[in-house]
Amino acid sequence: MTILDSMKTSLLPINSSHSTGFFIHAMIFTMSLLFFTQASASQSFTINPHEVPDVCNASIAQIRITVNNVGAGGVLNVELYDDPEHFLFKEGRKRKVRIPAAEGQQRVCMNLEQPGTYAVAVYHDIDGDRKLKKHWNLLPREPFGLSNNPGQQFGFPKFSDSAFTTGSLGADIVIDLKQP
Repeated sequence: MTILDSMKTSLLPINSSHSTGFFIHAMIFTMSLLFFTQASASQSFTINPHEVPDVCNASIAQIRITVNNVGAGGVLNVELYDDPEHFLFKEGRKRKVRIPAAEGQQRVCMNLEQPGTYAVAVYHDIDGDRKLKKHWNLLPREPFGLSNNPGQQFGFPKFSDSAFTTGSLGADIVIDLKQP
C-alpha cells in the first residue's frame, strides 16, 4: 500500500457513496498537483561561479554578445562553441554563461584564451529549469538564436552558418532571439 492509498483510505468515510469517494479522490489529486507545482515554482535559480559572465572590456580578447528580443523572467543562456563536429552538443561547448533574463536587450561578455573561429548559441530558459524545451522534431520551444542570425532551415543548424572569426581584441556580435 502506497502513502497515497493510505491517505485515501483514512480520508474516506466508511459509509460513503461512490460519488463522495470520487470527489475526495479528485480533491486529493488536485491538492497534490498544487503542492508539487508550488514546490517547483518556488525553487530559486542559482548561477554557478563558472557560469558568471566576464566584465565587458573592448580592450581585451573577448566575445561581446548583444542579445535582442529577450523576455522578462527566467534565465538567459549563452553558449560558446569552437568545434564544428560537436556544434550545439554539450561535449562541443567551450563555455556556458547564465544571467537572469530581463526584458529587451542584454549584453554578455566572455573572455577568450586565443583568437579563433567560434559560434554562439543563446536561448531564453523561461522557467529557469536549466533545460531548453524542444518539440518532437528537436526544434526549440523557447526563444533561441545563433550568431550570424541564420535564417530558418530544415535540419540541424550548421556551425558554418553561425561561425565568425575573432581578432586579437575578440569580436562584437548581435543575436536576435526568435520566438518558437
